[in-house]
Amino acid sequence: MTKRKNLLALIGTLILVLSLSVPMMQCAPSGEEVTPPPEEEVTPPEEEVTPPEGEIKYGGRFNVGWLASEALENLRPDQAWQYTEMGCDFWPLVYDQLWIMGPAAPDYEALPMLATSWESEDGQTWTFHIREDATFHDGVPVTAEDVVFTLQDWIKGSPVWLWDDNDCEPGSIKLIDDYTVRFTLKVPLGAKYPPCYWLPIVPKHIWEPYKDNITSYANDEAIGSGPFKLKEFKTAEYIWFEANKDYWGERPYVDELVYKTYGSLDTLCMAMERGEIDLFGSDTCPAVAAEDFKAKGFKVIVSPELSLDWLSFNLHKEGPIQDLDVRKAIIHAINRDRIIDMAGLGYGEKIDSFIYPELPGHNENLPQYDFDVGEAKALLDGAGYIDSDGDGIRNDPATGKSMEFDLLTVVGWTTSAILIKEQLGEIGIAINIQALELSTYYSYLYAPQHDLYDIALAGDAPGPYGDWIWEYCRSWEVGSWNTAYYNNPEFDETLDKYLSERDLTKRREYLYEMQMMIAEDLPYGVLYRWEVLNPVSDKFEGYVDMMGLSCWVNPWTFFKVHLK
Repeated sequence: MTKRKNLLALIGTLILVLSLSVPMMQCAPSGEEVTPPPEEEVTPPEEEVTPPEGEIKYGGRFNVGWLASEALENLRPDQAWQYTEMGCDFWPLVYDQLWIMGPAAPDYEALPMLATSWESEDGQTWTFHIREDATFHDGVPVTAEDVVFTLQDWIKGSPVWLWDDNDCEPGSIKLIDDYTVRFTLKVPLGAKYPPCYWLPIVPKHIWEPYKDNITSYANDEAIGSGPFKLKEFKTAEYIWFEANKDYWGERPYVDELVYKTYGSLDTLCMAMERGEIDLFGSDTCPAVAAEDFKAKGFKVIVSPELSLDWLSFNLHKEGPIQDLDVRKAIIHAINRDRIIDMAGLGYGEKIDSFIYPELPGHNENLPQYDFDVGEAKALLDGAGYIDSDGDGIRNDPATGKSMEFDLLTVVGWTTSAILIKEQLGEIGIAINIQALELSTYYSYLYAPQHDLYDIALAGDAPGPYGDWIWEYCRSWEVGSWNTAYYNNPEFDETLDKYLSERDLTKRREYLYEMQMMIAEDLPYGVLYRWEVLNPVSDKFEGYVDMMGLSCWVNPWTFFKVHLK
């Protein structure tokens, strides 16, 4: 998949939040707190009629706090919609999709949304049937023409949305009737899910004049057909939504939803303590703060996080990093339990794959690189890396140079890097930490052939349907996501078979094979997955936990949360 293809250009991204882990979240930018929309203008009257027992009470305003680094600057459908935290949460509220991933683990079924049903005989040509009772926020009916326009023109004008599961053969998108569309993908889709995942369906009557340059349209009104309508947007301050009471489906329970922006983590925490917000956007509350909220009587919901953290080894750079035994020794020498305890107060788990351990596709038979200093030293000794000059650092037998590696990370995200440096020192490997600004970090990370680092702390947030994550492992080429310079034609062949295979049993076999290849070749050393801790307001209930309460795969909290 090419779902994250523009990641290199994105600063302040969501999905490569390298871990929404505790140490990373402690680096929030400083700044002045902004003024949210006045509460008194929209607070529902106190004299609301109490509904019958058992009936959920509609009404209220749900406030969500965001860091300025996560906020949208405008409402144009550019990279920010996909790659900032707020952008990823914004558009699924305002725009409908053809289908949506359900929140129930571990199956996460595909649920109808604008499409009532779909079918395909070969995984390549698909027919979607569009519901006949949906309207856009301006009252214009949604029809199959809007789907055709979205697939044919809109995603081509804003290429960040062009993914393999909606990239159609030229001329193949057909309007069968007002509520039926048929199209043929360039490559067959083998997943259990239909195509067009995570794709907003936009109104043709608004966007057609801009089809040659979609991002030139300011989109200030953000007309969609989703369960929320835009009430007001103020750059760097807030996004103000109201429930779409004419929604074709079940309307949100809250009447209003406000995304408020704060300049620092401290001001965000204070806003939660004052009752000014009801939830942290994008699960940004660090463990230390969450423990403090617990002590103050707040309910804190704990859940396994979306993001995974790993080491990316630069296999282009000549030297010991090319040696598999060296990479194995490095992973064996890292005490992941200690890092989780110190950096995240114990809220995390060790992992061994890009596939979450609770998902049925996880291969439970992968080689394990448990913390074992003795094994790490034995591997290095056996490969000839000994301290030949007595300075405490091993030497490369080929060159005599000290085993010294540059470890790439981001300014403010150094807690794990410092611990890794300390632990590798115990086995005679020296680490120089390169802590860079985010933009520079990405320019280094995605250009391994420039040899600007040896090892990088990296990660991503694949979600339950994360076939695209394997593009990190497809053989390297310019512009790819492969940060390790890994090249393995056998892996490429297996990945292609996996992506097009429709038999779910056979797909799982390919998935197991890919996990085994990466675990054995170690272009990436998968480390840990943090847990997210969400303090929540006691005024509301109905929070939906789907790898966090507020993340790019989970709009369900905002659909379901309601006043107590």
